[in-house]
Amino acid sequence: MAGVFWGNKETDPKRKFRWVVLFTGGASAGDGNVIQLAAKSIDKPKFEISTTEHMFINHTYNFPGRGKWNEISTTLVDIGGDRDVTSIINSLILGSGYATPDDPASSLQSITKEQSVDIFGANFQIQQIDAEGVVVEAWKLFNPWVRNVEFGSLDYTSEELVEISLTIVYDYAKKVV
Repeated sequence: MAGVFWGNKETDPKRKFRWVVLFTGGASAGDGNVIQLAAKSIDKPKFEISTTEHMFINHTYNFPGRGKWNEISTTLVDIGGDRDVTSIINSLILGSGYATPDDPASSLQSITKEQSVDIFGANFQIQQIDAEGVVVEAWKLFNPWVRNVEFGSLDYTSEELVEISLTIVYDYAKKVV
């Protein structure tokens, strides 16, 4: 069946450059509004199964262990203006329960999973789209929270856009489309 895929004019394979990242902002990050991040790149969900070895005489046998969803990384472009990505990410950090140490009462406050997850709202999705903008694949991350933020770097010799890197941890993902 060589040539069936490449020769078919109706075939539109999924492309690496057709996608969006959306989440429903929680109370601290948009009051339930859908927020589309200006993302330059993102990892799709990653899943791995651990291995348990069992040794019997001169042989080693491998058995599947627990399944685990691994963290993903995304790079955002700070577009400024009304959709300033730095401000959105900063509100996510503060909404997770982090308090700056300039207030003595902040020592009584700490980051919690509930607050960290709630800032993303109930819906964090990575959607792949086709040439007409129709969603052809979508992954929903359950209980995502930001583990690491890098607000980028500045350089007088560069004309590149400012990029922000995030590492996102989640409990599990589900393919919803």
